[in-house]
This record gives sequence, C-alpha cells and structure tokens, in this order.
Amino acid sequence: MQRIGEIKEPLYGYTQEIVMVPIDKLEVIEIQRKPSQYHVRRLSESMRKVGFVAPLIAIRRENHDKLIVIDGQHRLLAAKNMGIEQLPCIIVPDKFANELMEFNIEKSMTLREKCYVALNVYRIILNEKPDIKEDDTEVMDAIEFPYFITLGLAYEEKQRFFGSAYETIMKRLDWFFNMPIKDAYEKRKERAKLLMDLDDLAREAVQKVQEMGINHPFLYKEIISFCNPIGRRRKIEESFDEVMADGDTESESGKSCEGTRKDKRTQVL
Repeated sequence: MQRIGEIKEPLYGYTQEIVMVPIDKLEVIEIQRKPSQYHVRRLSESMRKVGFVAPLIAIRRENHDKLIVIDGQHRLLAAKNMGIEQLPCIIVPDKFANELMEFNIEKSMTLREKCYVALNVYRIILNEKPDIKEDDTEVMDAIEFPYFITLGLAYEEKQRFFGSAYETIMKRLDWFFNMPIKDAYEKRKERAKLLMDLDDLAREAVQKVQEMGINHPFLYKEIISFCNPIGRRRKIEESFDEVMADGDTESESGKSCEGTRKDKRTQVL
C-alpha cells in the first residue's frame, strides 16, 4: 500500500488518509447489500471512457490485513472486471463506518435490501456483544426498525417470502426486546418462523380465491389486509403472539378470507 498524503476533514477536522492499494488488499464491508450486476457493467463501460476517477472510501480494522471498503462496492467490482491492479482510497476512522454506509445508496433500497443490511449489522453486534440488551441505545441507533430483523430472517430462509405484505402489521407490533440480544435473536427466529407459516397459509388462500375466478396483482396483499386482526385500531392491547395467532386462525379457517370474499368480491377488487 502506497501512502499519497492526507487531508483534514473540513467540518470536524479529523484526518483522512489518501492511499493507493493493491486490489487484492481490499474487501467490501459485510453489512453491504448485494451488488447489482447491471450497475457493475455500467460502471465498467464508464471506466473504459474516462478511467477510475472516484476514490473508494475505506476503514482500517485491528488484526485485519485488508482495508474494508464502506463506499464503492460497485466501483471495486467494475475495476476488477477491467483488470485494474490498484485503486485510490480515502481512509476514514472506523467509528464513522455505520454513518457512512448511507453513501452506498445509489438508489432507494427495497424492503428486502433494508432487512438484509439491518440483519447483518444486528449479527455484528450479536457476535461482538452477545449480552447487550436489544433495546440498548447502541442497538437502537444502529437498527432503523426492529421488524427489519424479523423480516430479514424470514427473507433469508424463504426467498419467495412476501415480506412487504406484513410490514404494516409488523411496524405496529414488533418492538425492541428488553433482554440480551443473544436471547432476543432466538425470539426473532421464532417470529420469523411464524410469519413464514402465515405466508404458506396466505398462498393457499390466494390459490382458492383464484379458483373462484378472482385474480389481480395485489391479491396476496389484499388477503393479508382483509385477515389483519388489528385492522385500523389505534390502540393495540394484544401481544405480537396473540395478534399473529388470530391472523393464523383466520387464514386457516378461511371464514374471513375466503367465504366473505365469495359474497363480497368487490372488497378484493
């Protein structure tokens, strides 16, 4: 690694080091979302025209022989495709890593991507501080919404999981636990399993409604909304498990989601 120089950050005054780094001494931070191959190809075409003009942003970590890239995943992959052997990097203090992750958002993330990133951040904290309370300010500052973790676990286990259909319910029910994060993680796995079971039931309901001659792109979400036990109530006294058990019963019985729809098709449409 060749040191080029350093600059003083103009707002807070900390030092940013400028270096040239062999490409095999760079790796992407583990909480980054999955890369877009389309974006990589587009950047490769741009590099063919103007070269590599935007330095990567990276951090150093103790006992790690590579720099961790926190901004520039797609540029790094495109540079590898172009056969570039070393890249310019700006090294910033490790403590800014989580805040600087927002630089990686070239487009708005989908719910699945948000959950993927949040789950990886959560697991880093879990591995480093297994006894920290899940509702500790350190965890709450790092995770935008706790339900991202629950949905992330479901997405991870079931690729076709329709997480966005449950977001409205989860946002109102799924809060940070007042328990060690190692125990909270197990509770979230149980909740994710419950959501996946509900997803199976909802897909069965979709199939039965379609057999009645009703079909449109939002049918799944309409069924989840119609079976939602809490509806639009402002005050929810039931626990997460109680509400989900009610939703499970309604989906499985089909009384609300199938029989009612048969008489009131306009509510589906």
